[in-house]
Amino acid sequence: MPNLLSHNDAAEQLYRLVVEYDRRGDVYNAVKLCKRLARLAPDWSVPFAFLSRTYRSRMEWKPTFHYCLKAVEHNNFDENLWETLGIASTVLGEWETARYAWNQLGFHFKPSNEALHLDLGLVPVRLNPTTQPEIVAARRIDPVRASIESIPQPSSGRRYKDLILVENRPNTNSNFYQQHKKLPIHNELQLLKSSNWHTFSVLLHTPSQTDVDTLANLCLSANLGFDNWSNATRFFQPNIHRNVAEYFDQTIFGKQEREVFLVAIAAKQLREVAAVLESWRVITLRDFVGVEALG
Repeated sequence: MPNLLSHNDAAEQLYRLVVEYDRRGDVYNAVKLCKRLARLAPDWSVPFAFLSRTYRSRMEWKPTFHYCLKAVEHNNFDENLWETLGIASTVLGEWETARYAWNQLGFHFKPSNEALHLDLGLVPVRLNPTTQPEIVAARRIDPVRASIESIPQPSSGRRYKDLILVENRPNTNSNFYQQHKKLPIHNELQLLKSSNWHTFSVLLHTPSQTDVDTLANLCLSANLGFDNWSNATRFFQPNIHRNVAEYFDQTIFGKQEREVFLVAIAAKQLREVAAVLESWRVITLRDFVGVEALG
């Protein structure tokens, strides 16, 4: 590339030192030396790209944005740079830059300072991918923002309708199978905005999946969130998840016999939960116990 021809041997040697510090895990000295290199070779994209990657890995979005802008100024052919710029711009609300960055990757957004609010469909998202992973359904509203549509376990630190930041491109090393369809999984990057929905759990005394579906429909009519936690197979122990490449929901295995179902309802107030459960009791002639507020 043309910009690689303009730097001198001293800059190359300095960059090799940066890479060596980084390889050893000495991020402080790698960043410090790379900033010096950026001043010595301001027309070379490589040190700016390194700094943008480093700050992105630490989710420090202001310096990520700053150095990524510098990098694409001297190298506008690197798709990873445009993706990083799109993510950082989105987090910082730099919508004109975000739209421009995504357009370099094949989107066709009109120039505007307005936030993107689209419906790019439901995708499986892996929350907390490096600690306690949990696969949930989320609706993408732009290339890297999504609203959680499942009801996550409270231990995840996430709730129904939380706005989260996700990777633009799904992880190619694992898939989620739903109704015999193979779906690629997007990794969560971070929580952007907590919702004001609360999570409630309840035990339904019924052996019938049809009764559970009735409650799901009542919640849908009442604009409440619903999740059948008894059938969820999307929770994984952190010490084994790195070796798990395939994830399945209950539709792969069919309906299983049981006497009670543990379900979750997302609502803003407890009385909304009580109302749908009472309606469910009247319709199904079944009982429920253990309504618990979980967060």
